[in-house]
Amino acid sequence: MLATYHTHSYFCDGAMHPEDYVRAAIEKGFNAIGFSSHAPVLFETYWTMKPELLNEYIETILRLKEKYKNQIQIYAGLETDYYPNSPDYRGMPGLDYTIGAIHFLYSKATGRYMALDATPEEFIETLDTTFDGDVEAMVKAYYSLLTEMIRKRPPDIVGHIDVMKKNNAGDRYFSENSQWYRDAVETALTEIKKQGVIVEVNTGGISRGYTLEVYPSVWIMKIMREMEIPIVLNSDAHNPDWIDAYYDKALEMIKSAGYTTQRVLLDGVWQDVKL
Repeated sequence: MLATYHTHSYFCDGAMHPEDYVRAAIEKGFNAIGFSSHAPVLFETYWTMKPELLNEYIETILRLKEKYKNQIQIYAGLETDYYPNSPDYRGMPGLDYTIGAIHFLYSKATGRYMALDATPEEFIETLDTTFDGDVEAMVKAYYSLLTEMIRKRPPDIVGHIDVMKKNNAGDRYFSENSQWYRDAVETALTEIKKQGVIVEVNTGGISRGYTLEVYPSVWIMKIMREMEIPIVLNSDAHNPDWIDAYYDKALEMIKSAGYTTQRVLLDGVWQDVKL
């Protein structure tokens, strides 16, 4: 079954109208497509949806859902950030699901929300100004906030769980084999298992040229499989051409980790289907 529930159109930092994604999905034989624009945040960014566009976004997806109901299943979602006093969009009228993610950490040193899922320059700025160059402290802070989000505000899906490796090609800043890193990951996975949250396998880092592999790494997937944590394959597409980007590679990795099913939103219900 072909599907993606992680897409970004021109309502946030993606390209083109949502309908262009729907048409691409139909052409590629998708059973379902979900939209997940970056939800509005309480501070200025250049890539999250503006608050005044939120209602229009939901209405647009609902119109498309009706227009194409005989050709493909369409779902309305949001990729929501978790930070101090962040809005809770779960249960918002018209929404079918949320993807929870950590993109920022608040810095007392700067008084700003500093980027984590960021350009190399922004990553270094966050590392230096907020953590005095201590990458272990920075990575632990990320996983700590992720774990808190899962415990206090569990989404349907957790997005790009190990996004901290985005700027870590060649183990530039840390090794995923470090015990402290694995402990941080496993603490988050324990809470994910407890709350029954789905973890996405995300190919967007590859299609956008940030990484050479999916989120999460295969060793993390293997632990998830042992813990019986459900997965969903998502493209995190920022362009209609990328809605199934690197799915073949991702499926190989998923199966190598021992998964035989993924959990998808189909007929309005989250359910397991064969890979």
